Amino acid sequence: MATFGSRRGFAEKFSLPLMIAAFVAVAGFLYWLNVTAEPTEVVVAEQGRERTVGISAILDVDDFLAEPVRFEGQTVEVTDARVSSLVGPQAFWIGPDDRPFLVKLAPPAIEAGASASSGQVLTLVGTVHMMTDSALVAWGDAGAFPTEGDRAVAEFAVGSLFLEASEVRATQVGAGGDGAPRGS
Repeated sequence: MATFGSRRGFAEKFSLPLMIAAFVAVAGFLYWLNVTAEPTEVVVAEQGRERTVGISAILDVDDFLAEPVRFEGQTVEVTDARVSSLVGPQAFWIGPDDRPFLVKLAPPAIEAGASASSGQVLTLVGTVHMMTDSALVAWGDAGAFPTEGDRAVAEFAVGSLFLEASEVRATQVGAGGDGAPRGS
């Protein structure tokens, strides 16, 4: 039987030089990356408006109408709200025709000249309240109902929630792929 001898000495001779060569190669690669790298600029997309302070949630109209009781007493922003019908110059219904939700313009919105028209798509910022008989009387005293018919329509909301909108913005309605306006 032939003995081949130990190869241990052969491996020990090259381990230190190979380790040093690996460190030099990695250091050289990192230096090359540092020299050839170009600075990148991060662009932050800013919205055209600042977020209103105190908003507890920003919701699409469908998400808001699914469970508005969750937001009672809170200030919310409701986007893509379609005005289904008007209730005098200071109130209107939003949402689907079979489940409308009452919106009343708050004094700051009225002073700012906010208004709505049937079919218009809006972004609303306001506080969710419970409609009571005393609120209905206060609205009438403030001139919200020019006719008795408008008051009668608003009475349907007694016992349910409504949104008192302090800010009203018209939404830019863009054309969809089929040419139909978005949000209608």
